[in-house]
Amino acid sequence: MSRFQKGESGNPKGRPVGSSLQTRLRSAVGDRFDELVRVVLDAALAGDMAAASLLLARLAPSLKPVQVPQAFTLAGQTLTEKALSVLEAVAAGALSASDGKLLLDGLAGVLRVREAEHTARQLELIRLALDAQRKMP
Repeated sequence: MSRFQKGESGNPKGRPVGSSLQTRLRSAVGDRFDELVRVVLDAALAGDMAAASLLLARLAPSLKPVQVPQAFTLAGQTLTEKALSVLEAVAAGALSASDGKLLLDGLAGVLRVREAEHTARQLELIRLALDAQRKMP
């Protein structure tokens, strides 16, 4: 069972509802939002680059790069050999640097999983050895 009851705050003395900056700004603008937008638009049309930048940032956010997937076969048997094949492909221009980083990060993740599995096996062997010692007369 959860230690918090539904509908009860975990921090009853925390920030009061409606005290965030966004809530206070919305309250201050109230029904004049359209008027405010019109003022910013007029300023942008009159050459105010800050107003134009504000409007464009909200209406047409900057594009984010989209990378086309690239097929790549890791060469080698060991993780080290596979990592070297990635570096060689990046150096030769056959693989982008960002794809190479993603692959190297993935190989590092595989290594961490293998290390965790190895540690778990070692701990299990130690546990079995201790159990066997306890059973000895």
